[in-house]
Amino acid sequence: MDKVTFRILRFEDSRSSQSELEIGGIYTGEIDKNRVYYTDQAGDNWTFYVNDTCELV
Repeated sequence: MDKVTFRILRFEDSRSSQSELEIGGIYTGEIDKNRVYYTDQAGDNWTFYVNDTCELV
């Protein structure tokens, strides 16, 4: 998978209390088709969808 920089537009799931993710935050993840995969500092695995829950920057 390729690395990609993305901005979070919204969450579909709740975050753990130790997650650093924020709406509008910019992060680097891995992209596969229209899905961006990211693991936060709390160890939670996230899947974001391009032009739905995130946008590429």
